Amino acid sequence: MLTPGILAQDVALPVYRYPSIKFLIDATNENGEVSLRFVLTNNGVIDAVKNIIIKVKGKGKLSRTKSYFLEPPDQCVPNREKWNANLFTGDTDVLVAWIKDAAENTKIQVRLGKEHIKFELAELLEAGQLDFGDEVRLSANLLGYSEVGRLPLLELKIPDTDNFRFVIMADPQGGNPLAAGNEAPTRMKIHNAFIEETVSRINELNPEPIFSLVLGDFVDSKGQAPNFLLMEELLRPLKTPVLLAVGNHETPYNADFEPAYKMDDLDNFFASQKRINQTNKILYSFDLGKWHFIVWPDPLRSNFWVSHPHYFDWLEQDLELHKDKLVVFLHHVPLHPIGIDPLTSYVESVSVKRLLLDILAEHGNVKYVFSGHVHIPLKASLKTAVSYKGMQMINLPAAGFRSRAFGEADFFGGPEQGACVVDVIGEEFNVHFQHVTKEWFTYPKVFREFDEHKYALWLNQPWELPLQPQIKNGNFQNGLYHWHQRYVYHEDENPSNICKVVNVIDKKQVLHLYSRKRDYNVPGQDRLPQHINRIAQAVSLEGVESPILNLSYQLESGRYRPDSLNGFFVLLECYSGAKNVANLIYSPGKVFGGLTKGFGQKRAINDMHFDLPLEVGIWHETSLPIAADFEQNNDTDRSFEKLHADRVVIYLGTWTVNEGIGQEAGVYIKQVSLTNQMDSNIASPLKKKGDIWHSRISHIAGDHQYTEQSKVYPEGLRGVGKSGYFFK
Repeated sequence: MLTPGILAQDVALPVYRYPSIKFLIDATNENGEVSLRFVLTNNGVIDAVKNIIIKVKGKGKLSRTKSYFLEPPDQCVPNREKWNANLFTGDTDVLVAWIKDAAENTKIQVRLGKEHIKFELAELLEAGQLDFGDEVRLSANLLGYSEVGRLPLLELKIPDTDNFRFVIMADPQGGNPLAAGNEAPTRMKIHNAFIEETVSRINELNPEPIFSLVLGDFVDSKGQAPNFLLMEELLRPLKTPVLLAVGNHETPYNADFEPAYKMDDLDNFFASQKRINQTNKILYSFDLGKWHFIVWPDPLRSNFWVSHPHYFDWLEQDLELHKDKLVVFLHHVPLHPIGIDPLTSYVESVSVKRLLLDILAEHGNVKYVFSGHVHIPLKASLKTAVSYKGMQMINLPAAGFRSRAFGEADFFGGPEQGACVVDVIGEEFNVHFQHVTKEWFTYPKVFREFDEHKYALWLNQPWELPLQPQIKNGNFQNGLYHWHQRYVYHEDENPSNICKVVNVIDKKQVLHLYSRKRDYNVPGQDRLPQHINRIAQAVSLEGVESPILNLSYQLESGRYRPDSLNGFFVLLECYSGAKNVANLIYSPGKVFGGLTKGFGQKRAINDMHFDLPLEVGIWHETSLPIAADFEQNNDTDRSFEKLHADRVVIYLGTWTVNEGIGQEAGVYIKQVSLTNQMDSNIASPLKKKGDIWHSRISHIAGDHQYTEQSKVYPEGLRGVGKSGYFFK
């Protein structure tokens, strides 16, 4: 048995190096096609339009092409040589070309606008990546297939049978608490203890499972080798073969998969997979009985999918080959909404989610989709599970990590860790969950249908929302018709978020938005700021030179604390086509500085913050001069007119620090309208920097979120709280 103390020393650790692409066979798929990736990036200061034509000369022929992550009006007709790209600053477009019967002397000719580029595949093999151009750069590299493929059951030591049981462990996230670089050793010890219990429960199952799969986040921290080694020891007692999937903790946080086809940040994962089951795959599939299993990687790193677009093609090909089989899709990051922050942003991008779901739904034979990542309690797992185009989608509780805060007690009240147990009898599929404390739960066969139109922002970019010529239903007399909501998780009793139209003021219908800290304040639950409670509508700015947003609102008496870290906000995202050109945020009092920023994401533009009147219990009639506000707070001295903004996405929402006591914010909104007022040049007051709040993230005794206590208790609530906290 390897011990943490031993692994903390300088010891020789076994490694596996991903084989770099040295020969064309390394870049050849199962159909005998060589995969060539072209990336077009605009690094300049102005937008660019480029027409690209790709030709193959000499030995080999261009068999097909596919484009990825293109925004309209970009065009790339599949299996054609021509590619039209409209690139705004910082934009990246990807094209993959598959070449049949390629050789090292196969010549590639690219016309990039007026520039003519020529190279042979041998040059790519030697250089790894070729770059052309300056401000608009074209890069070319070969794509690898060594880590992708179908696995025979014999290799996996799994018996082939129609009737069987298997186990899924989501997010064990353990490791060596003494290893260098681990940021949260206390929580790692906690995870390790629950992992040992989970393994014991699996070994007690009767009948025994024929395999166990870890659904990502096998290790905690940043994928250090000692963490993998200790996790292997923790899972060694399992009686079943073990398979691993890639999650977001299998690599360093700053993992980079370029230039060329760079995979060394996954070397420790490859080494562990090799030691555990003798395979070297991160994307793989296998057949078992009447079912086909696909295991998909989800490292959640900034350029992974731009660097690995051929994985989507491989998935399409694999599903086509097995369209007569029932399919189980296993991956780490959920494709369906969970309803809490940061699970709106700390997930795959809209383009990745939409592409994956379209591929999975094509043949109608994908029946189950399992995910992890969230550390979700069992009750929330059931309430968020959805049916989408015939696929039953379940986000699973963790095997080791303690759960995030969903605001209510779980079904059984005790530890929420455990394993998903699936019983398969022919075509029948029965999904259960067993806690480490031996409680047993069986999921239903079918879940509620996911309404992709009601929650349009899950599978659409903001600029893709239906564009209205003017604000529709701005007085809310038709409920929330024309307004788009985020899916928000609601507790069974006394929900912490409200978004509904009510008849409580002047006998007229008004929008009521309300957020407060979630209840069920159990130590160890991740508790992050929440700003998911919002509605949105996209409105055209065509012919509107000086847009004014008119707003009538009332901060709710008794439920809006001006001195707390909660609040109401109006967010205006302006777009020129697909390009975000301005973000203006209006709020009374304090405001969360992360309203537009995803977890770990970088923004190409800065937010502009402005004050709204803060007095509680009275109606405020405000006019927000968008153009004048942009121009008074614009470091580039650009006029609003020169942004060429053709639409604005209007968000109305409430946020909460989700910590401390006495935290709540409610608002009534009676009217919202957008007008064109040419003579309006009086700008809104700028927000003081001290009123823009940013959360601090740390790891205290296993907790994932710690906010300075002195900043989350309103005046008049200082002292010793019910939970025993002391604060100044």
